[in-house]
Amino acid sequence: MNTGNNYAFPIVSTASNEEIKANYWKCLYTSADKKMLQYWVILPNRVKPAELTPQHLPEVGLTNLGRYATDDAQPYMEVWAAYERCQWEMNPSDWLFNKLELMGEKVLNQRLIAHPSGCGLFADVLTLKTHSSGDEVISRYTVQKDYNPQEGGGNYFLIKAACAARDYPALANDIYFTVVNWDLLHRSNLVLAELLKTVNLSAKNSSGFKVPESWQVNPLTETRLVVEHSFDGINYGVINLCFFSQEMLFTAQDVFSVSIKRFHDREPAVTLKTEALATIPNEFNPSLGKTLWTCRGEMFSAEEEMRAVYQCYIFSVGKVWCYAELIGRHRNYHDYHFEANKRCLEIILSTFHIENV
Repeated sequence: MNTGNNYAFPIVSTASNEEIKANYWKCLYTSADKKMLQYWVILPNRVKPAELTPQHLPEVGLTNLGRYATDDAQPYMEVWAAYERCQWEMNPSDWLFNKLELMGEKVLNQRLIAHPSGCGLFADVLTLKTHSSGDEVISRYTVQKDYNPQEGGGNYFLIKAACAARDYPALANDIYFTVVNWDLLHRSNLVLAELLKTVNLSAKNSSGFKVPESWQVNPLTETRLVVEHSFDGINYGVINLCFFSQEMLFTAQDVFSVSIKRFHDREPAVTLKTEALATIPNEFNPSLGKTLWTCRGEMFSAEEEMRAVYQCYIFSVGKVWCYAELIGRHRNYHDYHFEANKRCLEIILSTFHIENV
């Protein structure tokens, strides 16, 4: 992604090993009492610790761990590390984008990086923020995630390196080098915020998929499963999985039309508006084929005065069509139901497999 600005977004370092040794130092952050919050970060020599006592920032829902800043007359640069404990499994990238919206940051450029272990998408993001004074600040963020062994859930971390927009051309490489060279000192053995549980589709073989343990799975019929995120009688997200024979439905459009008919049958009490069905490359799971069909939209319930996100994926495995549909909350700054719903659907698609079809 690039919004057409002139701000550089380096993704490799041009510094030699000798230059790195001469111009950077390794900071070990051990000021937090809990070892799971301790980290290391590579900083330019002139960037020194400024604040090391953890401080909660309720307006953005983060706990500041360490702040570092330059202490000379050269262009000013600041580095900030923070975290938040969240009880559900999410993509660290989605958690970060939620925070960036909350903090009023405009995304200028980004990289999304799939973790090889399958623990989700991570992000490297360049942003611009214009303060009330008119000053423009360029920031670059990256994220980490780790299981919280004391309280459960996950610890989601970010590091931010920032400077005045006018100084960014001189500091772009230092900022890049800082945000890609940091990690936790004491990682847990689990790279997810929740354990995953297996949902079996057959008693005869290992056909099935995985979901985070906080989700409930209910079979409605032999060809429809409901995966939901409900607490205290309130549903915050539901994923419908429906299966159709390719001898009955011949195209993905047929599957889509049959699957959303139940919404149109309930009009005007319930309305569903969607984009046209489109094909995308399959980046989830090789067993689902080269392409998937997908579309997004919004469902509105007049009776409940509720609007919900709609997202579907359609794919074929052997002689079976599968329609995977998410209905859930829009993104907001009060909770992470949107992010948790999105991640659960991605985990289903990434782990889905059918044998002997």
